Amino acid sequence: MEFVPLINASQATQAQVRKLRNQPEVRKYMYTSHEIGEDEHNHWLASLAGNTRQSVFVVMSQGHLAGVVLLNAINATQKTADWAFYLDVAQQGKGIGSLLEFWMLDHAFNEGCLEKLNCEVLETNPSIIKMHQKFGFSIEGIRRKNILKDGCRVDVVMLGITKDEWTAQRPNMLNVIARLSR
Repeated sequence: MEFVPLINASQATQAQVRKLRNQPEVRKYMYTSHEIGEDEHNHWLASLAGNTRQSVFVVMSQGHLAGVVLLNAINATQKTADWAFYLDVAQQGKGIGSLLEFWMLDHAFNEGCLEKLNCEVLETNPSIIKMHQKFGFSIEGIRRKNILKDGCRVDVVMLGITKDEWTAQRPNMLNVIARLSR
């Protein structure tokens, strides 16, 4: 897998990101589930140039867009950020989520010089909550009935991991990643 900054990706790949994000199975786990239009997408892409609070990468697998991984709310003073990812529906269930989580943790705590990484997951996505916990994230709280999805209010699970926690957990994940990388 290759991780390419979205702003350095081809225009065709940048356009594919919108199609990927608009897949119904992707949208159902996002805070907003409306279909992203071309103008909205282009505005978001333009906002990334020179933005020190957000860092977005496309995940390329065998020359094809497999997903997107991003850091948001990067705080250089506090050395914290939030992170999220989404995968093409055709790539889900193949271990790619674990590979990109491993990469993001290494990237955030090494190149990104962060000390703490946070994420939020809708309660309706328990497999991703478990995956984060497998990598060493701890549940830090619940925002009860925080998001309206399909007419129902759902909880948001807040998770976090420190650099020290990742340093301790990383060796345990190497066999998992080696197995998935074959």
